[in-house]
Amino acid sequence: MLFSGGLDSSLLLSVAAPILGSGLTALIFTGPHVPPGELAAAWRLARLQRVNLLVREFDPLELPEFRHNTRQRCYACKKALLSRAWEVARDIRAEVIWDGTNLDDLGDFRPGLAALREFQVRSPLMELGWDKAAIRTASRSLGLPWDKPPQSCLATRFPYDTLLSREGLVRVGQAEVWLRAKGFKYMRLRIQGDQARLELPTEDWARFLSPLIHRPFLNLLHRLGWQGLEVLEAKSYRL
Repeated sequence: MLFSGGLDSSLLLSVAAPILGSGLTALIFTGPHVPPGELAAAWRLARLQRVNLLVREFDPLELPEFRHNTRQRCYACKKALLSRAWEVARDIRAEVIWDGTNLDDLGDFRPGLAALREFQVRSPLMELGWDKAAIRTASRSLGLPWDKPPQSCLATRFPYDTLLSREGLVRVGQAEVWLRAKGFKYMRLRIQGDQARLELPTEDWARFLSPLIHRPFLNLLHRLGWQGLEVLEAKSYRL
């Protein structure tokens, strides 16, 4: 199964592992687009569930659609990734590939879903009709980190039709890691030219704007090459 270490695929792996045993292999692709910390989380859960975890490098910046951040970025990326995934599946004689897509994903703009269908990937959570709320409830009952915030591809931090670079993706990841280390779980740092826009739940604004957080973060942004910061309300990352 395709495994990211995120909420959805973690639940799928945890439920499938006791049933399939050695018949289950988790495959994770890592690259400059992956938020820092996701690989470590995947390793911890795979070890806990005693699931064989394969790690493969994948650089979507090699794809023109991804590098130029077109609206079909996700489709092109997912096609290339799934092609690699089936190569791995054939090597280990796996007959089916699963992923953690859920019912709520159908309501978003996700061009990559078309690639899942084209490559005949099964999405058990979606087939069961489970949405994010059901996944969080089940994860909590199993003792999994049910309140884990979503961690989307770092390319989503940049506007469409913006040329992406490895350095730019790394810089965004570094800034978000700094914020998570300060306890801000539900946030996104969006980039517009040399300006940064931080999306935070309203209840986190007062703590962020305190001198002990705001000033050092501004200094970090300046060192990373961004000149200004705007704080916006974020609702979509809250439970």
